[in-house]
Order: sequence, then C-alpha cells, then structure tokens
Amino acid sequence: MKKILVPVDFSDLSTDLIEKAGEIAGAFDGEVFILHVIMPVSVFSDDPSQMTIYESQGLEEYAREEQELKAMAGFLEGKGIKTRSALVYGPVVHTVLHEAEKFEADLIIIGSHSHGFLYRAFIGSVSDGIIRNSTCSVMVVPQR
Repeated sequence: MKKILVPVDFSDLSTDLIEKAGEIAGAFDGEVFILHVIMPVSVFSDDPSQMTIYESQGLEEYAREEQELKAMAGFLEGKGIKTRSALVYGPVVHTVLHEAEKFEADLIIIGSHSHGFLYRAFIGSVSDGIIRNSTCSVMVVPQR
C-alpha cells in the first residue's frame, strides 16, 4: 500500500478518510494523493450578465476548496507523510478512476454516505461506481 488515493468532498467524513490514509501510509512508508473532483455545471441563462455572477461564485468556491485541500495535505505532511493534492473537473467516478490509474494507486480510500433506497436506485452512488470499476483495492470508510 505505497500509493493511496483519497477522493474528498469536504464533508465531515473527509477528515476520517484523511486520518485513515495517514495511518496506512505511515505504516507502509506510503504516499497519499488527496483528490477533489468538481462536477462541471452547465448554466443556461437568457441574461448574459448572470454568467459573470455564476463564474465569480465558481472562482470563490474553487479558491476555498484549494485552501481546504492544502490544509488536508499539510496535516499529513506534518506527520511526515509524502502528500500531493489536486482539484480536477469531470464526472466523479470516471475522474477518480482515471486519476487512480495515472497515480498508479495501490488503494483508494472512499467514504460511504448513508443515503436512502430511492437515492441509490435513481442517482447511484460514487462509492458504488468506484468499487465496481476500480482495478486496485478499495477501502470504504462508513459515515459515523
């Protein structure tokens, strides 16, 4: 378990994922790659002035997420764990799997949020998509 990919969504569960990745990476002298995937959003408006509002909100959100990623990476680096992080745009499951392949991950650590049956039936689950399609080991950390 030398290379560990941790996709985060900045929920409370993300902290648990980072801690678990740190434990494993520390035990195996491994490296952690913290990834946040931003789903592209299509905005349609008849008023071109509204596009600027959406874009500036996106930039503010991007800057906040970048800072959160740096803080997570800094936490692990403070424990002596080699860490990298990235914000990437794309469909979540596909992008996580693609980044895991590029990173040559041995393990993906993901969280499992508790959603109801209808959500899972109609929307699906990022965790489920990663588990079903990953070519490396996947560890699922449940929400407390």
